[in-house]
Amino acid sequence: MINKKTTLIALTTLFTLVAQPAFAQQTEPASILWTTDWSPNGKYIAVGGDLDTLHIYAAKDLKRYKSYPIQRTTTRVKWHPTKNILAISTQVSGDKARILNLDTDQTIILEGISPDGARGLDWNYSGEYLAVGDNDGKTSIFDASGKFIRSIQQDNTKSITSMDWHPSQNILVTVGDKIRMYDLNGNLLKSIQHRPEDVLLLSVSWHNSGDFFVTGDYGDTQNNYKPLLQFWSNKGDLLKSTEKSIGEYRNLSWNTQGTRLASASDALRIWDKNGTLLHEGKSEDYLWGVSWNKPGNRIITSSLTQHIVLWDGKAREQKRKS
Repeated sequence: MINKKTTLIALTTLFTLVAQPAFAQQTEPASILWTTDWSPNGKYIAVGGDLDTLHIYAAKDLKRYKSYPIQRTTTRVKWHPTKNILAISTQVSGDKARILNLDTDQTIILEGISPDGARGLDWNYSGEYLAVGDNDGKTSIFDASGKFIRSIQQDNTKSITSMDWHPSQNILVTVGDKIRMYDLNGNLLKSIQHRPEDVLLLSVSWHNSGDFFVTGDYGDTQNNYKPLLQFWSNKGDLLKSTEKSIGEYRNLSWNTQGTRLASASDALRIWDKNGTLLHEGKSEDYLWGVSWNKPGNRIITSSLTQHIVLWDGKAREQKRKS
């Protein structure tokens, strides 16, 4: 018998896993670059998506450095905080989530992830632990060698779309249908319904102070619910909401200094830590992946139509690769 959930995901690879009216997806093509991340040494950029391949580019000129076969969709890539190893999550793929050593090309498969794949992925602040949030609503914790530590099952089996560790404590925030905060032992610290409407959350990012975090959601065009960018205290209290974006907030990234937040949506937008919009970079298509370099003067984005764009710190386009 065919698993209905697996079939549904296979038929909607390019759509969100929780039914929502689309913004970017209304006219989306066959392949999307879902995710990008800058290496801690600043030399390389990882880009993944619906390509059957994970690409590593040299940051200085966006020339291809290495490529690794990954079947179907790479949903998230996250570089270790200090080492040249990359965590990778997948969905609708015969390849499982993994840790990849870029120096040796050694791959460690992460077992126990939902067969329907995963979208949430993040290293803790020290790089000692890796969390993977899957499409069955389960978070799996591994050490840096890929050894399984424990799993955390949320109160339903809806997909975890993104997650982020606190910058100096082992507190994890996951998002999907709700915002949930956990400690390393899997204890639920807080569960938050982020708005009255039933709207999917897509992104979350802690500020480097640990005093607050930011979430971005999907919105709902049919009901005229605009996508929200929301700022939350470290206790989970709402500090601010803003409706500047037309499209969903696919991904968020703080610069190392904590002075600027970049959001990937219908445009590249750069905010200060109080949620004031400072710069807006127009894009010809919807942006999905976003990441700052360590000095905080350049941003890389990946997009709906397979463009990789390098921007300066004021959201001005510097270089493009198609």
